[in-house]
Amino acid sequence: MKQHLIPNCYLKAWCDPRTPEDQTPYIWRIARDGSGKKNKAPEKSFTATDRYTIKLPTGKKDLIVENTLAGLENAFVSVRGQIEERQELTDEDKATLCLFAAAMQSRTRRAGDHWQKTAQQLHEMVSSMEQQYGTGPTTSRQTGRMVEVAPQYLVMTMLDVQTPLLYEMEMSIFVTDDELGFITSDSPCVWFNPKAHTFPPFYRSPGLGQADIEVTLPLTPSHMLFISHRKHPFYIDVGRHVVDEANRLTRAHAADEFVSWKGETRPYWFETGTMPDDAWENTEAGKKSMRQSAEWEQELNEWKKRTKEEED
Repeated sequence: MKQHLIPNCYLKAWCDPRTPEDQTPYIWRIARDGSGKKNKAPEKSFTATDRYTIKLPTGKKDLIVENTLAGLENAFVSVRGQIEERQELTDEDKATLCLFAAAMQSRTRRAGDHWQKTAQQLHEMVSSMEQQYGTGPTTSRQTGRMVEVAPQYLVMTMLDVQTPLLYEMEMSIFVTDDELGFITSDSPCVWFNPKAHTFPPFYRSPGLGQADIEVTLPLTPSHMLFISHRKHPFYIDVGRHVVDEANRLTRAHAADEFVSWKGETRPYWFETGTMPDDAWENTEAGKKSMRQSAEWEQELNEWKKRTKEEED
């Protein structure tokens, strides 16, 4: 059963407006590095077989995750229509956007595969301990099942955990009439902390509790959801500079492909930037830490070399 990693109803907003009348509407899927592009119908894009299907021990298939996402997608399309008309949203409408953002952050192939890999590592550790102590398969049966349903579990858990956190934050909608507009991707919900470079590398992973965290999700080529801890007007008109900055971030966060409304790109979207002057690496604490790390690494390599020589 083909299921969409990125919803068909969501992707339709990026169908090329210049599609010939005798052709099925299509989107432009562009390689993350810009090396190639192809046009394809949104209903045939970003799919996987039984990605959200839970296979029961009886052999039956449980579609609760797929049905939950389908209901959410229907609600989202209704809210998006209101946004396009610049209407005032109710609390329920905003909750729908938070649910949809949580789903779009967790339902991607990259997110599901990462969680499955984590579950697999845990399962292997548990299985190894059971073998060492001769206890037989007990807990490993549970961790093994966690591996099997990792993508499905992640989506349902994030809907439950992320949604109330997003809802407590401040929400705005960026609106633009830029000719290329906002792009989207195979991993469109981006968490980004513009102050992360001031942290030591270990602490740079974005989190919703960080004061400067920003969550973005393109809704159409003309609209982008923006969630942060700072209060802004709900509808914010933005120009090309903001669009290009947002697109640069969206493209960088893509796993393999991004989607541009008219199949066009701008060079700025592919720029990686440089380390800011106030980066942690440029502070005295950062420089000291990196020196110590380099010294430790050198000592470790020398120890490995001596050990190898003694063994030989």
